[in-house]
Amino acid sequence: MGRLDLDKRYDRRGTDSVKWDHKNFVDSRVSENALPLWLSDMEFKVADEIIEALENRVKHGFLGHSMPGDKYFEAVQGWYKRRFNWDIAKDSIFYSPGVLPALGFIIRAFTKMGEGVIIQPPVFYPFAELIEGTDRVVVNNTLINNEGDYSIDFKDLEIKAKDPNNTMLILCSPHNPVGRVWTKEEITKIVDICQENDVLIFSDEIHCDLTRKNITHYPTKTLTDYNKIITAVALGKTFNVGGVPISQIIIDDDKLKETWHKETRKKHYISFAPPLDMVLTETAYNKCEYWVDEVMEYVEDNFDFLVDYLNEHLPKVKYKKPEGTFLAWVNFGAYVDYEELFEALITKYDLLIENGHTFGESGAGYFRMTVACPRSLLQEGLDRIVEAIKELTEK
Repeated sequence: MGRLDLDKRYDRRGTDSVKWDHKNFVDSRVSENALPLWLSDMEFKVADEIIEALENRVKHGFLGHSMPGDKYFEAVQGWYKRRFNWDIAKDSIFYSPGVLPALGFIIRAFTKMGEGVIIQPPVFYPFAELIEGTDRVVVNNTLINNEGDYSIDFKDLEIKAKDPNNTMLILCSPHNPVGRVWTKEEITKIVDICQENDVLIFSDEIHCDLTRKNITHYPTKTLTDYNKIITAVALGKTFNVGGVPISQIIIDDDKLKETWHKETRKKHYISFAPPLDMVLTETAYNKCEYWVDEVMEYVEDNFDFLVDYLNEHLPKVKYKKPEGTFLAWVNFGAYVDYEELFEALITKYDLLIENGHTFGESGAGYFRMTVACPRSLLQEGLDRIVEAIKELTEK
């Protein structure tokens, strides 16, 4: 028996939870009572050790200006050495108030206005928003979709990388939302193409801890000596603390470090880090490995449940569980138009899942939904989807 009660349902309403209290962020028609299976946010209570550590730090009574110290760096180093055999130098670890702010700093610091930044849609939609918001050009290296099996279009990537105006690639590894965990060979080929064309790689690896059994994530930097790689990692997804603005940006190259310092400290004055966030990081990485392992085992079982459920109730979906993430990427197009289904779920069946079109045109037809929740909640959501599809197909 595990230490955690992952079947327990909690009432998170009234806490300004984006997922539960601000569902109109997605669509103004969403009912307050809608079941939210959207957003990469787990429905599992954080580890007791984290709560205790934060309580003790608050009781200390001082929350003044703080900076990462040796304990913080050693906790980060220890985690990535144990989990991925990745030796990270202490002076390669930089604090950022989240991965997306870091990406914004990096786009501004390492590319010029009008230059192209390559992404691989259907992909996490803020990538494109940040590129456009900083007056750079979104360059799509769209993934090849073979009936739900996704792969990289290397021929297209090579063409895009050879264009001297395209100076950066955002690599989502593992990929959100399609759930691919790239192989050693795929990552090496990506890096080789970028190295040949002097393209900077921003490797977003925040889903690295969320892989299925017998699937291995390889940090990009462990497979190459290419110096123009910046890696983003964070514990938000891993330990269900996505509301905490903290991430680690890993930079080995001295010139890249110098530019990062100039951008974050002189332009944005990010020198300090929140004391509670550092306590949380140290505690999570040092004491809560068991929590991640237990949660991921439960998530694995939830994916198996999802596969069995769809095979029984909607067999034409032909769904296969992803290699990474706790998010399902599902196409119900064999039964119903996705826009009609989205409308029905929101306006009649009180279920909020994410429309795949949000992740780029190539995501149209798909839905993204979390399975990191009590199984009863997942089944409730799936039952509503089946009811909605039944009604739409009987029209």
